[in-house]
Amino acid sequence: MGVKHTFFQMGILCLSIIVVLACTLISNPRGEQSGESETQTAIVLGIMSTSTSLADELMTLQAMQTELAGQVPGVQPTQTSEPPQAPTQTIQPSPEPSRTDVPTSAELVLEIQNSVDTFYCYQPPYELTITVKVSDINRGMAVYYHIEDKNSGVSSEVQTIDLHRKTGDTRDATIIGGGSMEQNLQFPPLMGESYFLYQIISDDGSYRSPVYSDITFFPCGQ
Repeated sequence: MGVKHTFFQMGILCLSIIVVLACTLISNPRGEQSGESETQTAIVLGIMSTSTSLADELMTLQAMQTELAGQVPGVQPTQTSEPPQAPTQTIQPSPEPSRTDVPTSAELVLEIQNSVDTFYCYQPPYELTITVKVSDINRGMAVYYHIEDKNSGVSSEVQTIDLHRKTGDTRDATIIGGGSMEQNLQFPPLMGESYFLYQIISDDGSYRSPVYSDITFFPCGQ
């Protein structure tokens, strides 16, 4: 860009000199030049000569720069590449799972009482009364029972009887092994000394007690 600008200035200078010479010639149409005109002409010619020499030198310098530019490849400025940085992310803490406290329901059957440990079909006591203390008197329940011969392992069919409300927190049921027409413990013939097996089950089936076998029953000889 500097060399082009210099040539532009040289062109303007030469044009100015030509204008001056033209004005001089016009002012002396007969070709008679005074000493002052000759001096001005000499100065102008000297400036033109100097300008021409300067232009030649500038052209030579431009040619050398062009030649050097063709031989020496341009060196690109070294750029230090920085590794790309990942965008900063703000990690929100994970919310802790809410804890739902499941209330532990009170045991439905709190206590079981038996009126006897042994009862009979052919002699008193004929009856067994099971009394159950409960945590919720409004929940219905029943006793499921049968007998199993201690020697042969023969079992009777499973029967059931409802536990009826007795007090504000107890229910009871009576199993009759014999001695009357109200007998509600049925069993096959020829059974001997047996376990009386029973279990308390709520009407909705959500509660089942263990199967108890701590009572002995003696069937009638048939």
